Amino acid sequence: MGVGIYWLISRLLSNDIEIKIKENEYKVLYINDIKVDELVNNEVFKNWKDTPWAMRKQQENRNWRQQENRPAVARPFKKIDLNSADSTTLEKLPGIGPVLSARIIKYRNKLGGFHSPTQLKEVYGMSDSTYGKISTQIETANASLKKIALNVADEKTIATHPYIGWRNAKLIVRYRQAHGAYMTIEQLESVWALEKTKLDRLLPYLSFDSIASSK
Repeated sequence: MGVGIYWLISRLLSNDIEIKIKENEYKVLYINDIKVDELVNNEVFKNWKDTPWAMRKQQENRNWRQQENRPAVARPFKKIDLNSADSTTLEKLPGIGPVLSARIIKYRNKLGGFHSPTQLKEVYGMSDSTYGKISTQIETANASLKKIALNVADEKTIATHPYIGWRNAKLIVRYRQAHGAYMTIEQLESVWALEKTKLDRLLPYLSFDSIASSK
């Protein structure tokens, strides 16, 4: 062993030199960035781990590992309410820009509010991939929907709803004029042959009362 190595050893044992330990549990020794693992088996280094500096570094390493293995604390996540969000808030969602956010708000107003996040897929320009990215970030918590009073609304009011249209609005009004007020959903079904899935999405917007409830 050369004079230079003995000098390094003496400096090590006096704790006056920076030692870097790598590759897990001090299996490879670095002194001033010089790999000297050939010294590990040397008799002079036999008790190097018992030096105050090495013991302190081992404790620091254990503390670091405990911190690393500690379960991450989940941060509270607040979803965006589709019924109250403005364009600025909607544009925080991935894939939603000024054009699409304006379409969402316009469609929301035409519907009378969203009762399900999946209705967002009906907005023109909303791709399946974009919806997939934002589906876990949206909700319809404030679902106070604007409803259509089937027994008092005129044909134009009924027809403007995206789920009804002019043809069906005419049928609804004509039946009411001929048979009186709607009392049950079955009466509406008899007038309008509508698939159950489509009827289910429409029902939250209908009122059989004489006065429409609104936001």
